[in-house]
Parts: sequence; structure tokens; C-alpha cells
Amino acid sequence: MIATVTLNPSLDLTLTVDRLVVDDVIRMRGMRKDPGGKGINVSRVVNTLGGATIAYGFIGGHEGGALSVLLAEEGILTSFVAIDGDTRINVIVSERESGTQTRINAEGPRVKVEDLDKLRERLWKMGGVYCAARFMVFAGSIPPGLPRTTYRDLIEDAQERGIKAVLDADGDALKQGVKAKPFMVKPNTYELERLVGRELKGAGENEVIQAAKEVHELGVEVVAVTRGKGRAVLVTNNKIYMGTPPTIRLVNSVGSGDSFIAAFLLALLHGEGFEEAFRWGLAAGAATAMTPGTELLRVEDFNRLLHEAVVEEV
Repeated sequence: MIATVTLNPSLDLTLTVDRLVVDDVIRMRGMRKDPGGKGINVSRVVNTLGGATIAYGFIGGHEGGALSVLLAEEGILTSFVAIDGDTRINVIVSERESGTQTRINAEGPRVKVEDLDKLRERLWKMGGVYCAARFMVFAGSIPPGLPRTTYRDLIEDAQERGIKAVLDADGDALKQGVKAKPFMVKPNTYELERLVGRELKGAGENEVIQAAKEVHELGVEVVAVTRGKGRAVLVTNNKIYMGTPPTIRLVNSVGSGDSFIAAFLLALLHGEGFEEAFRWGLAAGAATAMTPGTELLRVEDFNRLLHEAVVEEV
């Protein structure tokens, strides 16, 4: 099983319009409502690809209830802690004419330290489904009210119990989490440059590899760096790989990184090695980038693109 922990989930609304116009009425051509949050996305993709998953996190208010219902409709097992605040709503406005998306993300509700203690009880003291989890993914932002070391502490807890922790975060949450030496991190180029403290935009592949190796040397066994259309980097204990994603018509890249993690870990659960898992991740990320708004991958696209992803050992 692949468990996920999303401390700041969301209810994502994708609104489709012909064109955004200032100071005028805009007619909506369509609306889509999806469960949101990076860890939630990982669970959704694992489920779509036929894997077993459970999603942990915080929910609150009417929006939190709607989030739970949507996940239940997809057949995803959840274990959420209820909080006083309302689960945030993120709005994505998709323009037909330009093919662009405008994303408006809410900060999220304040979470009490007592709520975090309840989540820990769900994770570690109930002795339930977590025992079957080989991987636990900690992903997304840390909500207001919780200490910046939250991911670091949770990762240490997981790995003490023999569960391999995976971290996908940014900024201080990533810097602090890496100190716990998770099994895997998956930054994009911008997240990696904030982690290593130097600019990598426009940098060559060797510079990105070197930055990934620096993170690996901090005690992270697997470092995967996604670079959009550019070749991705995978650094493991004894090998370095470059991965060329399939060529697609990009619709929206939201959720692509989460899809990469889901497929990568699922491949490992299926007994595949890192090279093949890298291919799975590249195919899943590309398949999600082909879908509009916050819609994630389609199985048929993933299966087709899996044969088009190219992985080479450096």
C-alpha cells in the first residue's frame, strides 16, 4: 500500500471560459470539481492505476465534507482529522481562446498542534492500515499554525516504523524535511534551486545533476528532479539516469509531479527497478499534462506513453 499525508488539502474548482475580460460579465462554459492537494493527487493516481492507497490529512467545514465524498466516489480509503476551519478552495480559470490557465490558491485554514497530535494517533497508535504501507508520501504545504519541522518529525516517525518516506514540498518545509533523510524527494527545478541555494533556471544538465547529487549526499536515497519538457534527472545510491518524457500536446501541467511520484512508487511495489520506475513516472506525468484543469491521467494515455518515455544511464 502507498499511504499519503496531505496537511493542507483543497477542493479544486476548474472554471472554463472563452476569455477572461476585466470589468465585464463572463459566461462560464463549464465547471469541474476535484479533490485537491499534492498527496491527495498521489492517492488518486495510485488508485487509477490499480494500486492500493489510503489518504490521511485534515478536513473541515462543508468543503471538507465535499472533498471526502468525492474521494469516496473514486473508491479511495481515507482517514481525515476534522478541524475547526474550512478546507480551502482553489480556483483554476481555464481560457479556451488562449489555452492558458489562471490558478488562484487559498492559504488554507489554521491547524492546531492538538490537531496534529490527533493525526499522529491516526498514523501510529491505531495500529491499522498504516502497517501495510510500504511507502508514505508527505506532500504539499504546511498549513498555518503548525511548526516548520512538521514534515521532518513525521518522516522520522514513519521511518522508525520501517515505512519508506517520500517528500514533495518546497521552501523551508523541504529544507527541514530533508534533515530526516527521507527515502525519496521529488523537487522540480525551482524547488531544487531553493533547496541548494543557487539558481538553476537555464542551467545545463550537468549542473542539475550536481545539485541532485548534493541532496543525495544529505542522506536521501532517491532524488528525482522533474524539469517540464526538459530531461528529468534521477540520482540513486549507485546510478544516475536521465529521462526524456514523451512528446505530448501540453494542456495543463497541474498534478504532473504528483502523478510521477504515484507511478514511480507503484512500479517499485510491482518489483520493478529504479530505471523502469523512472519510465513509469515520466509516462504518468506526461499523461496528466494532457488533461485539462485538475483532471489527472487516463489509464489508456499512461499505457501508450509508457513505451515512449526514454531513460538512459549517465
